[in-house]
Amino acid sequence: MSLYHLPARRLAIDRRRAEFADRECEDRFIRHFLPERRAQLRASLLFSAFFYVVFGLTDIATLGPTPTAWAMVALRLLVALAALCACEAIARHPDSVRVSIRATCAVMVIGSSAFPILCWYQPAAMPWNLMSFGMILMAIYVIFPNRFVYSAAIGTGASLAFGAMLLVQGSLKLDDLVALVLMLILGNALGTIAARRFHLAQREQFRSAMLLEEVADCDPLTGCHNRRIVERGLLDAELTRAGRYGAALSVILCDIDHFKRVNDCHGHAAGDLVLGAFAGLLRSMAREGVDCVIRYGGEEFLLVLPETELAGAHALAERIRHAFAQASTPVGNGSSVTATASFGIACVPALHPYPPASFDVLIEAADEQLYAVKRGGRNGVRGTIVAAAPELLRSGT
Repeated sequence: MSLYHLPARRLAIDRRRAEFADRECEDRFIRHFLPERRAQLRASLLFSAFFYVVFGLTDIATLGPTPTAWAMVALRLLVALAALCACEAIARHPDSVRVSIRATCAVMVIGSSAFPILCWYQPAAMPWNLMSFGMILMAIYVIFPNRFVYSAAIGTGASLAFGAMLLVQGSLKLDDLVALVLMLILGNALGTIAARRFHLAQREQFRSAMLLEEVADCDPLTGCHNRRIVERGLLDAELTRAGRYGAALSVILCDIDHFKRVNDCHGHAAGDLVLGAFAGLLRSMAREGVDCVIRYGGEEFLLVLPETELAGAHALAERIRHAFAQASTPVGNGSSVTATASFGIACVPALHPYPPASFDVLIEAADEQLYAVKRGGRNGVRGTIVAAAPELLRSGT
Protein backbone atom coordinates (compact mmCIF):
# COMPACT_ATOMS: atom_id res chain seq x y z
CA MET A 1 0.00 0.00 0.00
CA SER A 2 1.19 3.52 -0.75
CA LEU A 3 3.04 5.41 1.95
CA TYR A 4 1.30 8.61 1.04
CA HIS A 5 -2.28 8.01 2.09
CA LEU A 6 -4.88 5.51 3.17
CA PRO A 7 -7.95 5.64 0.90
CA ALA A 8 -11.13 6.43 2.83
CA ARG A 9 -12.81 3.19 1.77
CA ARG A 10 -9.97 1.22 3.39
CA LEU A 11 -10.46 2.95 6.74
CA ALA A 12 -13.63 1.02 7.58
CA ILE A 13 -13.65 -0.42 11.11
CA ASP A 14 -14.87 -3.93 11.87
CA ARG A 15 -16.78 -3.14 15.04
CA ARG A 16 -17.12 -6.79 16.01
CA ARG A 17 -13.35 -7.27 16.19
CA ALA A 18 -12.70 -3.60 17.09
CA GLU A 19 -10.06 -3.41 14.34
CA PHE A 20 -9.72 -1.92 10.89
CA ALA A 21 -11.26 -4.28 8.35
CA ASP A 22 -8.25 -3.81 6.05
CA ARG A 23 -5.23 -5.68 7.41
CA GLU A 24 -2.67 -3.25 5.97
CA CYS A 25 -4.55 -0.36 7.54
CA GLU A 26 -4.60 -2.15 10.90
CA ASP A 27 -0.86 -2.80 10.65
CA ARG A 28 -0.23 0.87 9.96
CA PHE A 29 -2.37 1.83 12.95
CA ILE A 30 -0.47 -0.54 15.26
CA ARG A 31 2.90 0.67 14.02
CA HIS A 32 1.83 4.27 14.51
CA PHE A 33 1.16 3.59 18.20
CA LEU A 34 3.99 1.07 18.63
CA PRO A 35 6.37 3.35 20.64
CA GLU A 36 3.55 4.32 23.03
CA ARG A 37 2.36 0.72 23.19
CA ARG A 38 5.87 -0.55 23.90
CA ALA A 39 6.39 1.89 26.79
CA GLN A 40 2.97 1.10 28.27
CA LEU A 41 3.52 -2.65 27.96
CA ARG A 42 6.93 -2.60 29.64
CA ALA A 43 5.62 -0.46 32.51
CA SER A 44 2.62 -2.78 32.95
CA LEU A 45 4.80 -5.88 32.91
CA LEU A 46 7.25 -4.55 35.49
CA PHE A 47 4.51 -3.20 37.76
CA SER A 48 2.50 -6.43 37.61
CA ALA A 49 5.56 -8.63 38.12
CA PHE A 50 6.53 -6.68 41.24
CA PHE A 51 3.13 -6.93 42.88
CA TYR A 52 2.62 -10.55 41.80
CA VAL A 53 5.71 -11.40 43.84
CA VAL A 54 4.93 -9.04 46.74
CA PHE A 55 1.57 -10.73 47.22
CA GLY A 56 3.56 -13.83 48.11
CA LEU A 57 3.62 -12.34 51.59
CA THR A 58 -0.08 -13.16 51.84
CA ASP A 59 0.70 -16.80 51.05
CA ILE A 60 3.15 -16.93 53.94
CA ALA A 61 0.77 -15.04 56.22
CA THR A 62 -2.07 -17.45 55.42
CA LEU A 63 -0.19 -20.76 55.40
CA GLY A 64 2.82 -19.89 57.51
CA PRO A 65 6.43 -20.59 56.44
CA THR A 66 5.51 -24.03 55.15
CA PRO A 67 6.90 -25.82 52.08
CA THR A 68 3.57 -25.21 50.32
CA ALA A 69 3.81 -21.45 50.95
CA TRP A 70 7.37 -21.31 49.67
CA ALA A 71 6.37 -23.32 46.58
CA MET A 72 3.66 -20.75 45.91
CA VAL A 73 6.21 -17.94 46.26
CA ALA A 74 8.45 -19.78 43.79
CA LEU A 75 5.53 -20.03 41.37
CA ARG A 76 5.00 -16.28 41.68
CA LEU A 77 8.69 -15.72 40.97
CA LEU A 78 8.40 -17.82 37.81
CA VAL A 79 5.51 -15.63 36.61
CA ALA A 80 7.57 -12.52 37.36
CA LEU A 81 10.51 -14.06 35.47
CA ALA A 82 8.23 -14.59 32.46
CA ALA A 83 7.28 -10.91 32.62
CA LEU A 84 10.95 -9.88 32.75
CA CYS A 85 11.73 -12.13 29.77
CA ALA A 86 8.89 -10.49 27.88
CA CYS A 87 10.38 -7.05 28.67
CA GLU A 88 13.75 -8.22 27.37
CA ALA A 89 12.19 -9.56 24.16
CA ILE A 90 10.42 -6.24 23.59
CA ALA A 91 13.68 -4.34 24.19
CA ARG A 92 15.52 -6.57 21.70
CA HIS A 93 12.81 -6.18 19.04
CA PRO A 94 11.47 -2.63 19.53
CA ASP A 95 9.99 -2.42 16.02
CA SER A 96 8.24 -5.79 16.05
CA VAL A 97 4.47 -5.76 16.46
CA ARG A 98 4.41 -9.54 16.58
CA VAL A 99 6.86 -9.72 19.50
CA SER A 100 4.89 -7.21 21.60
CA ILE A 101 1.62 -9.08 21.02
CA ARG A 102 3.15 -12.49 21.71
CA ALA A 103 4.83 -11.19 24.86
CA THR A 104 1.54 -9.76 26.11
CA CYS A 105 -0.38 -12.96 25.45
CA ALA A 106 2.30 -15.20 26.94
CA VAL A 107 2.51 -13.29 30.22
CA MET A 108 -1.27 -13.04 30.53
CA VAL A 109 -1.73 -16.76 29.91
CA ILE A 110 1.05 -17.74 32.34
CA GLY A 111 -0.14 -15.35 35.07
CA SER A 112 -3.82 -16.27 34.79
CA SER A 113 -2.96 -20.01 34.68
CA ALA A 114 -0.83 -19.82 37.81
CA PHE A 115 -3.45 -17.93 39.80
CA PRO A 116 -5.95 -20.84 40.22
CA ILE A 117 -3.07 -22.99 41.53
CA LEU A 118 -2.27 -20.34 44.12
CA CYS A 119 -5.94 -20.10 45.11
CA TRP A 120 -6.33 -23.88 45.42
CA TYR A 121 -4.22 -23.97 48.58
CA GLN A 122 -5.98 -20.98 50.19
CA PRO A 123 -9.73 -21.77 50.26
CA ALA A 124 -10.20 -19.65 53.39
CA ALA A 125 -8.95 -16.55 51.57
CA MET A 126 -11.41 -16.94 48.70
CA PRO A 127 -13.00 -13.43 49.05
CA TRP A 128 -9.57 -11.83 48.73
CA ASN A 129 -8.62 -14.12 45.87
CA LEU A 130 -11.80 -13.24 44.05
CA MET A 131 -10.96 -9.55 44.42
CA SER A 132 -7.47 -10.23 43.11
CA PHE A 133 -8.88 -12.13 40.15
CA GLY A 134 -11.08 -9.16 39.34
CA MET A 135 -7.92 -7.00 39.15
CA ILE A 136 -6.32 -9.59 36.89
CA LEU A 137 -9.32 -9.38 34.55
CA MET A 138 -9.01 -5.58 34.50
CA ALA A 139 -5.34 -5.89 33.57
CA ILE A 140 -6.14 -8.37 30.78
CA TYR A 141 -8.85 -6.23 29.24
CA VAL A 142 -7.67 -2.68 29.90
CA ILE A 143 -4.13 -2.31 31.28
CA PHE A 144 -2.09 -4.52 28.95
CA PRO A 145 -2.18 -3.34 25.30
CA ASN A 146 -3.27 -6.23 23.13
CA ARG A 147 -5.64 -7.11 20.31
CA PHE A 148 -9.25 -7.02 21.50
CA VAL A 149 -9.98 -10.58 20.35
CA TYR A 150 -6.94 -11.91 22.23
CA SER A 151 -7.88 -10.04 25.40
CA ALA A 152 -11.42 -11.42 25.25
CA ALA A 153 -10.16 -14.96 24.66
CA ILE A 154 -7.63 -14.85 27.51
CA GLY A 155 -10.08 -13.18 29.91
CA THR A 156 -12.78 -15.74 29.16
CA GLY A 157 -10.35 -18.65 29.40
CA ALA A 158 -8.94 -17.44 32.71
CA SER A 159 -12.45 -17.06 34.14
CA LEU A 160 -13.38 -20.60 33.07
CA ALA A 161 -10.21 -21.99 34.65
CA PHE A 162 -10.83 -20.08 37.88
CA GLY A 163 -14.47 -21.19 38.03
CA ALA A 164 -13.53 -24.80 37.29
CA MET A 165 -10.99 -24.75 40.12
CA LEU A 166 -13.64 -23.58 42.58
CA LEU A 167 -16.13 -26.16 41.34
CA VAL A 168 -13.62 -29.03 41.71
CA GLN A 169 -12.44 -27.73 45.07
CA GLY A 170 -16.02 -27.81 46.38
CA SER A 171 -15.38 -25.38 49.23
CA LEU A 172 -18.25 -23.03 48.32
CA LYS A 173 -21.94 -23.44 48.99
CA LEU A 174 -24.35 -23.43 46.07
CA ASP A 175 -25.52 -19.85 46.66
CA ASP A 176 -21.91 -18.64 46.90
CA LEU A 177 -21.01 -20.55 43.73
CA VAL A 178 -23.92 -19.02 41.81
CA ALA A 179 -22.91 -15.54 43.01
CA LEU A 180 -19.33 -16.23 41.96
CA VAL A 181 -20.36 -17.33 38.46
CA LEU A 182 -22.49 -14.21 38.07
CA MET A 183 -19.58 -12.03 39.21
CA LEU A 184 -17.24 -13.69 36.71
CA ILE A 185 -19.76 -13.13 33.91
CA LEU A 186 -20.21 -9.52 34.98
CA GLY A 187 -16.45 -8.94 35.18
CA ASN A 188 -15.88 -10.28 31.69
CA ALA A 189 -18.86 -8.37 30.28
CA LEU A 190 -17.67 -5.07 31.75
CA GLY A 191 -14.09 -5.79 30.66
CA THR A 192 -15.23 -6.58 27.13
CA ILE A 193 -17.29 -3.41 26.91
CA ALA A 194 -14.44 -1.25 28.23
CA ALA A 195 -11.78 -2.84 26.01
CA ARG A 196 -13.97 -2.69 22.91
CA ARG A 197 -14.85 0.95 23.53
CA PHE A 198 -11.16 1.82 24.01
CA HIS A 199 -10.04 0.01 20.84
CA LEU A 200 -12.81 1.57 18.75
CA ALA A 201 -12.11 5.06 20.13
CA GLN A 202 -8.41 4.78 19.27
CA ARG A 203 -9.12 3.65 15.73
CA GLU A 204 -11.79 6.26 15.12
CA GLN A 205 -9.37 8.95 16.28
CA PHE A 206 -6.69 7.55 13.96
CA ARG A 207 -9.15 7.40 11.07
CA SER A 208 -10.16 11.03 11.61
CA ALA A 209 -6.51 12.08 11.65
CA MET A 210 -5.83 10.16 8.43
CA LEU A 211 -8.83 11.67 6.68
CA LEU A 212 -7.84 15.18 7.77
CA GLU A 213 -4.31 14.52 6.60
CA GLU A 214 -5.63 13.28 3.27
CA VAL A 215 -7.67 16.48 2.82
CA ALA A 216 -4.64 18.60 3.71
CA ASP A 217 -2.45 16.68 1.24
CA CYS A 218 -4.98 16.83 -1.61
CA ASP A 219 -5.03 19.47 -4.36
CA PRO A 220 -8.71 20.51 -4.63
CA LEU A 221 -8.56 21.30 -8.36
CA THR A 222 -7.01 18.08 -9.67
CA GLY A 223 -7.63 15.57 -6.87
CA CYS A 224 -3.91 14.72 -6.82
CA HIS A 225 -1.60 15.04 -3.87
CA ASN A 226 -0.12 18.47 -3.36
CA ARG A 227 3.45 19.49 -2.63
CA ARG A 228 3.07 18.87 1.12
CA ILE A 229 3.90 15.25 0.35
CA VAL A 230 7.38 16.36 -0.67
CA GLU A 231 7.76 18.83 2.20
CA ARG A 232 6.80 16.19 4.79
CA GLY A 233 9.66 13.95 3.65
CA LEU A 234 7.50 11.00 2.61
CA LEU A 235 9.33 10.71 -0.69
CA ASP A 236 12.66 10.37 1.14
CA ALA A 237 11.02 7.50 3.04
CA GLU A 238 10.14 5.89 -0.30
CA LEU A 239 13.76 6.25 -1.46
CA THR A 240 14.97 4.68 1.80
CA ARG A 241 12.55 1.79 1.39
CA ALA A 242 13.74 1.18 -2.18
CA GLY A 243 17.36 1.12 -1.01
CA ARG A 244 16.58 -1.22 1.88
CA TYR A 245 14.91 -3.81 -0.35
CA GLY A 246 17.09 -3.25 -3.41
CA ALA A 247 14.08 -2.18 -5.50
CA ALA A 248 14.04 0.24 -8.42
CA LEU A 249 12.45 3.68 -8.06
CA SER A 250 11.53 6.10 -10.84
CA VAL A 251 9.99 9.55 -10.96
CA ILE A 252 8.40 11.34 -13.91
CA LEU A 253 8.21 15.12 -13.92
CA CYS A 254 5.71 16.28 -16.55
CA ASP A 255 4.61 19.70 -17.69
CA ILE A 256 1.80 20.79 -20.03
CA ASP A 257 3.32 22.56 -23.04
CA HIS A 258 2.42 26.23 -23.66
CA PHE A 259 -0.13 26.19 -20.86
CA LYS A 260 -0.10 29.98 -20.66
CA ARG A 261 -1.51 30.10 -24.19
CA VAL A 262 -4.47 27.98 -23.08
CA ASN A 263 -5.25 30.48 -20.31
CA ASP A 264 -4.71 33.48 -22.58
CA CYS A 265 -6.79 32.14 -25.47
CA HIS A 266 -9.58 30.30 -23.65
CA GLY A 267 -9.57 31.74 -20.12
CA HIS A 268 -8.49 30.40 -16.75
CA ALA A 269 -11.63 28.29 -16.37
CA ALA A 270 -10.67 26.41 -19.54
CA GLY A 271 -7.13 26.08 -18.21
CA ASP A 272 -8.49 24.51 -15.03
CA LEU A 273 -10.44 21.99 -17.11
CA VAL A 274 -7.30 21.05 -19.05
CA LEU A 275 -5.39 20.64 -15.80
CA GLY A 276 -8.15 18.42 -14.42
CA ALA A 277 -8.22 16.31 -17.57
CA PHE A 278 -4.44 15.85 -17.53
CA ALA A 279 -4.47 14.95 -13.83
CA GLY A 280 -7.28 12.44 -14.43
CA LEU A 281 -5.24 10.85 -17.22
CA LEU A 282 -2.21 10.55 -14.91
CA ARG A 283 -4.25 8.97 -12.12
CA SER A 284 -5.95 6.54 -14.49
CA MET A 285 -2.60 5.27 -15.79
CA ALA A 286 -0.91 5.08 -12.38
CA ARG A 287 -1.17 1.94 -10.25
CA GLU A 288 -3.70 2.51 -7.51
CA GLY A 289 -2.26 2.14 -4.04
CA VAL A 290 1.30 1.88 -5.42
CA ASP A 291 2.19 4.94 -7.50
CA CYS A 292 1.74 8.52 -6.34
CA VAL A 293 0.59 11.46 -8.47
CA ILE A 294 1.52 14.91 -7.14
CA ARG A 295 0.65 18.35 -8.45
CA TYR A 296 4.17 19.74 -8.12
CA GLY A 297 3.60 23.23 -9.52
CA GLY A 298 1.04 25.17 -11.55
CA GLU A 299 0.86 22.88 -14.61
CA GLU A 300 3.67 20.58 -13.47
CA PHE A 301 3.03 17.09 -12.06
CA LEU A 302 5.27 14.51 -10.42
CA LEU A 303 4.70 10.75 -10.65
CA VAL A 304 6.49 8.52 -8.12
CA LEU A 305 6.79 4.94 -9.36
CA PRO A 306 8.10 2.37 -6.85
CA GLU A 307 9.65 -0.82 -8.22
CA THR A 308 9.84 0.66 -11.73
CA GLU A 309 12.98 0.66 -13.89
CA LEU A 310 13.83 3.39 -16.39
CA ALA A 311 12.42 1.42 -19.35
CA GLY A 312 9.07 0.94 -17.60
CA ALA A 313 8.84 4.61 -16.61
CA HIS A 314 9.77 5.65 -20.15
CA ALA A 315 7.05 3.41 -21.61
CA LEU A 316 4.46 4.82 -19.19
CA ALA A 317 5.44 8.40 -20.01
CA GLU A 318 5.12 7.68 -23.73
CA ARG A 319 1.64 6.23 -23.25
CA ILE A 320 0.56 9.28 -21.28
CA ARG A 321 2.13 11.66 -23.80
CA HIS A 322 0.42 9.98 -26.73
CA ALA A 323 -2.98 9.75 -24.99
CA PHE A 324 -2.92 13.41 -23.94
CA ALA A 325 -1.87 14.62 -27.38
CA GLN A 326 -4.73 12.66 -28.98
CA ALA A 327 -7.39 13.83 -26.51
CA SER A 328 -9.37 17.05 -26.52
CA THR A 329 -10.87 18.74 -23.48
CA PRO A 330 -14.34 20.33 -23.79
CA VAL A 331 -14.20 23.85 -22.36
CA GLY A 332 -17.77 25.03 -22.96
CA ASN A 333 -19.62 26.80 -25.78
CA GLY A 334 -19.07 23.76 -27.98
CA SER A 335 -15.30 24.32 -28.16
CA SER A 336 -12.49 22.05 -27.01
CA VAL A 337 -8.77 22.36 -26.34
CA THR A 338 -5.94 20.05 -27.33
CA ALA A 339 -2.49 20.24 -25.79
CA THR A 340 0.74 18.29 -25.44
CA ALA A 341 3.05 17.59 -22.52
CA SER A 342 6.76 17.07 -21.91
CA PHE A 343 8.24 14.44 -19.60
CA GLY A 344 11.52 14.08 -17.71
CA ILE A 345 12.40 10.83 -15.94
CA ALA A 346 14.94 9.99 -13.25
CA CYS A 347 15.50 6.42 -12.06
CA VAL A 348 17.44 4.61 -9.37
CA PRO A 349 17.75 1.04 -10.72
CA ALA A 350 17.34 -2.04 -8.57
CA LEU A 351 20.45 -2.87 -6.50
CA HIS A 352 22.18 0.32 -7.64
CA PRO A 353 25.57 0.60 -5.84
CA TYR A 354 25.43 4.41 -5.63
CA PRO A 355 21.88 5.51 -4.72
CA PRO A 356 21.32 9.25 -4.17
CA ALA A 357 21.26 10.55 -0.61
CA SER A 358 17.91 12.35 -0.92
CA PHE A 359 14.83 12.46 -3.12
CA ASP A 360 15.70 16.02 -4.15
CA VAL A 361 18.47 14.57 -6.30
CA LEU A 362 15.92 12.52 -8.22
CA ILE A 363 13.63 15.52 -8.73
CA GLU A 364 16.52 17.71 -9.91
CA ALA A 365 17.63 15.04 -12.38
CA ALA A 366 14.09 14.66 -13.72
CA ASP A 367 13.79 18.45 -13.98
CA GLU A 368 16.96 18.59 -16.08
CA GLN A 369 15.55 15.94 -18.42
CA LEU A 370 12.24 17.80 -18.67
CA TYR A 371 13.89 21.05 -19.69
CA ALA A 372 16.06 19.20 -22.18
CA VAL A 373 12.83 18.02 -23.81
CA LYS A 374 11.47 21.57 -23.82
CA ARG A 375 14.64 22.92 -25.39
CA GLY A 376 14.34 20.20 -28.03
CA GLY A 377 10.85 21.23 -29.11
CA ARG A 378 8.57 19.86 -26.34
CA ASN A 379 6.08 16.94 -26.57
CA GLY A 380 8.73 14.33 -25.79
CA VAL A 381 10.27 12.07 -23.16
CA ARG A 382 13.82 11.87 -21.80
CA GLY A 383 15.22 9.86 -18.89
CA THR A 384 18.35 9.31 -16.84
CA ILE A 385 19.88 6.96 -14.31
CA VAL A 386 20.69 8.77 -11.06
CA ALA A 387 23.64 8.05 -8.78
CA ALA A 388 25.04 9.63 -5.63
CA ALA A 389 27.50 11.97 -7.32
CA PRO A 390 27.16 14.11 -10.49
CA GLU A 391 30.02 12.30 -12.22
CA LEU A 392 28.10 9.04 -11.86
CA LEU A 393 25.03 10.25 -13.77
CA ARG A 394 24.34 8.31 -16.94
CA SER A 395 21.74 9.71 -19.31
CA GLY A 396 19.43 7.96 -21.73
CA THR A 397 16.33 8.60 -23.82
